[in-house]
Amino acid sequence: MASTGKLNGTTMLLYVDTVAVSSTTSHSLSFEMATRDATTKSSSGNEEVLPGLRSWGIDFDSMVAFDDAKGYEELRALINGRTEVTLLFTTTDSGDPRWSGKAYLTSISMDAAVEDTVTMSGSFKGTGELTAGVIT
Repeated sequence: MASTGKLNGTTMLLYVDTVAVSSTTSHSLSFEMATRDATTKSSSGNEEVLPGLRSWGIDFDSMVAFDDAKGYEELRALINGRTEVTLLFTTTDSGDPRWSGKAYLTSISMDAAVEDTVTMSGSFKGTGELTAGVIT
């Protein structure tokens, strides 16, 4: 049954090639559309634009545990290998929306402050279309 009411962010998960990114604390999915200049002399000094390329990406924050299935080393290896992966951003409830597409991990960083939990952050850049569907 599909989720109802305001959605609790804890229910949203990020999967890389069918395995959830370990110990995540937040994710953000973004869509963008670039514009291209269409300004002419008859635009009366106003900028005019037309639609351009669309793009998407997913950023995440996570705690670090070296024994996690999709932890820091596994993700870092994606950059070294220039590896294309399949991302899935969804809940586990049937009837809820799900977004999936191919992407590359473009950045990853690890932070380790004194007497604090070690964390990592990363960004995936989509390649091609991000498709929307429903969990069945």
